[in-house]
Amino acid sequence: MIRASKFHKSRLLPLSADAVREIDQVLAIRRQQRFPVGADSPLLWHCARSYTGEGIGFTMRTLFRKAGIRTSTGDLPRTHDFRHAFALAALLRWYRAGVDVQTKLPSLATYMGHVSIASTAYYLQFVEPLAAAASERFAKHCGALITPEHFHGGAQ
Repeated sequence: MIRASKFHKSRLLPLSADAVREIDQVLAIRRQQRFPVGADSPLLWHCARSYTGEGIGFTMRTLFRKAGIRTSTGDLPRTHDFRHAFALAALLRWYRAGVDVQTKLPSLATYMGHVSIASTAYYLQFVEPLAAAASERFAKHCGALITPEHFHGGAQ
């Protein structure tokens, strides 16, 4: 459960089996260290305090700086860049699997904590892999409807 995130929204998130295993390992370590593990305890802790959005951003920037990780423009990645990459990866996965992407957008919006899919559209910039996947799907389903005559003043 994500509690009181941006704009004080809470939501349940489904997790992959890998993510569940990782969280179970974190909780086992916390039990050994006698840190709180109850349902109301924050999952991420440092120095007996739960993380804030600003704290995570600061820690991530410090980690990226020390590791020499930069974006293609030379900037440090932002925490929000992970959300963008997640959204694009989900869309590409759905396109490649032949899923009806439009029917999945409300699920993606909910998962990301958006009020509507309009807020999710911010993450769905027209990037090359996504454009190629969308174009392939369009050509597969509608390509036969477009003929050279349509482009040369022929049949309407």
